[in-house]
Amino acid sequence: MIIASIYPCPFDVQDRHDLSAALIKDGEIFAYEEGKLTSIKNESTVKFPERSLMMGCKELDVLPSEIDKWVFPVPKNPVDYKEQYLFFSWIFKAYKGEWKNFSDWYRNHIYFVPHQNSHTALAVLASDFEECAFLNQDGGGDFGDERDLIFGEYSNGKFHTIKQHYGQNTIASFHAFVTDALSFSGGNNGKTSGLASYGKVQDKLAKAYFNLISVGEDGIIFKRERYKNTEVNLKKIHPTEYDRGKILYHYPSDTNILRLSIDYLPQDVAATAEYVLRVSVLKLIKKLKKMTNMENIVFSGGLFQNVALNNAILESGLFKKIFIPMSPDDGGLSLGQALYIENQFTKRERKETLTPLLGPSFRNGEIENLLNRFRLIYSKEDDISKTAAKLITKGKIVGWFQGRGEYGPRALGNRSILADPRKLSSKSRVNQFLKRRDWFMPYAPSILEEYIHDWVVIPHESPYMQIAFKILDDKEKLIPSAVHVDGSSRVHVVRKNTNEKYWHLIDYFREMTGLPIILNTSFNRHGISTISTPRQAIEHFLEGCMDYLAIEDYLIDFTKNRIVSEQDYIEKKEDVLLKEDCIKRLNDVFKHGNKSQINQYIVRLSEFVGKSIQYDNEEIIIEDDGNYNLDEAINELLKYVNNK
Repeated sequence: MIIASIYPCPFDVQDRHDLSAALIKDGEIFAYEEGKLTSIKNESTVKFPERSLMMGCKELDVLPSEIDKWVFPVPKNPVDYKEQYLFFSWIFKAYKGEWKNFSDWYRNHIYFVPHQNSHTALAVLASDFEECAFLNQDGGGDFGDERDLIFGEYSNGKFHTIKQHYGQNTIASFHAFVTDALSFSGGNNGKTSGLASYGKVQDKLAKAYFNLISVGEDGIIFKRERYKNTEVNLKKIHPTEYDRGKILYHYPSDTNILRLSIDYLPQDVAATAEYVLRVSVLKLIKKLKKMTNMENIVFSGGLFQNVALNNAILESGLFKKIFIPMSPDDGGLSLGQALYIENQFTKRERKETLTPLLGPSFRNGEIENLLNRFRLIYSKEDDISKTAAKLITKGKIVGWFQGRGEYGPRALGNRSILADPRKLSSKSRVNQFLKRRDWFMPYAPSILEEYIHDWVVIPHESPYMQIAFKILDDKEKLIPSAVHVDGSSRVHVVRKNTNEKYWHLIDYFREMTGLPIILNTSFNRHGISTISTPRQAIEHFLEGCMDYLAIEDYLIDFTKNRIVSEQDYIEKKEDVLLKEDCIKRLNDVFKHGNKSQINQYIVRLSEFVGKSIQYDNEEIIIEDDGNYNLDEAINELLKYVNNK
């Protein structure tokens, strides 16, 4: 049996994001996101994920005409057979019969799965639970399935829904509104979570947030208000780092959350929001726990991309075991759909969690041809894992491109940038030359499965880097670049039978250093998706983003291939960077706050920065240095902070 699955539905008019495709051929799986092939984050600029589907056909050696079952999300409107005939006969050459027989073929080959059922299927069927409870929560499904939450049980190979809720006034929307209010663009909720660790919960603000949220047995309702829409942001249009979320909206936008939050320091807004989110979700789970006797539970939907929330659920002990799949967001829906249909016809053996290494692979021959076309100097290594481990111990940054690409948003050892976790400079070097992401975003380590119990407070299986574990106190100082300011770390547990080459690299590093753990971040520069192909890897390498590229068995040394100018490398302390961000927020405060809110923010800023600041008649007065306009005030404050 061969199953092909596409998300979103190519016959539907609605605008979707996170396009992906999946194929299952006699139990073997291919699944991949379109954005990793187009380099567009949260890909939504193409009608359907044609590239990822065709790469799957190549990987599994499948012709479209050989596919038995085609799976799509439920569309908003009934399908038009003539449009379907064009799609399947001309675009994909899946149907080779005549028009008069198409309707019969269609009824026997086409399946539709609701949005939330797909989330559930991925979470359940990627786990190793024979039976479990399931909870999905996202921002509101899609036009074909407008549920934002479903809760139920999986047993005897069947899904049983107990509770469900419809709408977009969700706790996930609350977190998105807070992210917007912090001037982070859509889909960047992880920035809110990362910044939160630097702030303090503000009781008054928390109370105001809680007044907008109600938790019942059917779900969590958030009273959201958006007062006006923003214009297209022309400054954010870049042809090679195209991000519709940043282009179609200005941030922050005028919402009730912004109006409540504008006079608070950004890190405190984030910390308060994370606290409110955590309390609200745990309150819901406690209510739902009373409705099931299941000991284990799986979670899916975009809300559970929040690794700090996932750890709070783990620490709560409400369930014996929890599981979050490799792609709980909409990027995982194509595989969820495929598994849902497969489960109706055959039961997959699930002795362990599903590998995330489900994407495309590339042969040594085609890689070597490409290296020669780029006229690169390279070597072929007998043991690339050992060679890379040696380089990392010497402080080198290594691009690691091996085997099949990862499905999901995390780099899990096949499309990764690797560095030494013992050196704090590893984090800043990767950030400076490659990622260029916000300074407060943590980096994550990969650890050998055999050693997880020696490093975290509550050991738990974590094959997809979806939980921010608390690191044992005596271990924090050993890996400063891989531990967040709050003592947490988004640990990725590596199994030998899942990724042997990567496991051996970490084990070699352990033999050389005593540490069974390595710094791991996604192989991509700022503004694009994780890279997928050898060409993308080489182009990144030639930009000077790393010292070495280990691509399958080939090793390329940057210094032997390019003569480059020296780059300035200025490392600032985190307390300075945080103060700079608080100062820069003055622009948003002046634009969106009233006079009282502006004054209140400046009071908080003065206390935090340690410099007397006053606001009068739309000017900022800094101690006795005179009056300044906003730009000059920010420059003066930044100069003061940097000099400190």
